[in-house]
Amino acid sequence: MAALTDIPGLVIDFDGSDAATMTLAGTLVTEWANKGSYGGKATGLTTARPNFGTRTMGTLPSLDFSGSNHMDMSAEVMNLTAAAYSLFRVWDNDLNGSFAIHDYGKNSGGTIRTGLSTNVSNLDDRVYQYSGASAIPDASAPEDAWPTITQLRGTTSLAYNYINGITRSGANGAPTYGPMTTWRIGGDPANTGSRWNGIISEIVGYNRVLTIDECALVLGFLAWKWGLQASISGEWATKDPRTNPRLRNIVCFGDSFTELAYLTNPAEHWPAILQTTLGRKVRDEGIGGQTSTQVTDRSIADVDYTDRAHIFFCGTNGPGSGHTVLGDIQAAVAALPAGSKYLILPSFNSDTERAGSAGYINKMANNAAVAAAFPNNYLDIRSMLIALSLPGQPYQDSAAITNDVLSSQLRFFNGTSTDALHPNALCVSIYAQMIADRLIADGW
Repeated sequence: MAALTDIPGLVIDFDGSDAATMTLAGTLVTEWANKGSYGGKATGLTTARPNFGTRTMGTLPSLDFSGSNHMDMSAEVMNLTAAAYSLFRVWDNDLNGSFAIHDYGKNSGGTIRTGLSTNVSNLDDRVYQYSGASAIPDASAPEDAWPTITQLRGTTSLAYNYINGITRSGANGAPTYGPMTTWRIGGDPANTGSRWNGIISEIVGYNRVLTIDECALVLGFLAWKWGLQASISGEWATKDPRTNPRLRNIVCFGDSFTELAYLTNPAEHWPAILQTTLGRKVRDEGIGGQTSTQVTDRSIADVDYTDRAHIFFCGTNGPGSGHTVLGDIQAAVAALPAGSKYLILPSFNSDTERAGSAGYINKMANNAAVAAAFPNNYLDIRSMLIALSLPGQPYQDSAAITNDVLSSQLRFFNGTSTDALHPNALCVSIYAQMIADRLIADGW
């Protein structure tokens, strides 16, 4: 990632290290231009002006707000909050334990539409972000005691309060979107109380829903730029995204064959094994018992992982009423962004759906239809696993070959009986490697 503009939708970038964006009177900042596509500026007047270059974040100069400074933004930026958006702020607060407002943006009625405040009610480590009038609180954020990167990540239904890449349980809420008429850096546009005391290094906004990986990339970019990489969590904590390539992460949508809830060690789940094998993020979006319709509907509705490669592992539970397994998968693939990589895995028959039975015939017909529709994106791990029971193979089982089912050696034993359908940890590890081999061969 060479620049913040590599992520589409950059509309706000107030860069506190870039003197070329500022009108200065000595060290006092009279105007601060927005480098994002909205344009516009923030303006400081007389004694309310912050200082530039008197303090640094990492090795870079920043704006220093002393508790009596603020800057008001111009009209060009006010539409950021009209719909879902993401807003990053890089800052350091000098007054631990005292309430301070980093910025508030409000509509014509004086209702908050965006904002950040720390030590709310003078309680240390309480950080509130806003996407509407209701606060999205993190009541226990020790990160606010040192240089910090916060993010307000907005989606249509929820907004999330991230601090150095972490969003804690409960740090989310329903957003209220609508344009602003006033937005003040360093305080509340309605008054001069509780103004910011500390550094404001950068404010970055995107006027769309960012994926999880895009958020991590922007966080990493800002962290390494401002020397805060040791403070963040996530994919880019140990490598600089400005000089390291972005890997193709993966999301796996499926049913119980992906969730594998009965295997209580998460490290035995195939998405986790795949993550270790490939050295990239692999998200497990398996939910046991779901039909192919439910699985693919979740993929279509998803906004978090749209830019990842997708693996679909569904159909074993059949489709929903009025649907087909093939039609569900076709709909999910059609909803992927152009150029997306994807892999489709087969339905499995149980030991009660042996060769020749109605259930077997139905599932094999579904598999054949999907394989024919997606010949270059289909991996028949079911047949590959059953072939391991042939003579001379490691899990010889003549009954498995005759019945065309997974060998009992590869099915889950609960201490009393062997499951008729679900794989055991050994089997999962085998097909995890089969999937990894295919992805590597396909150049993922």
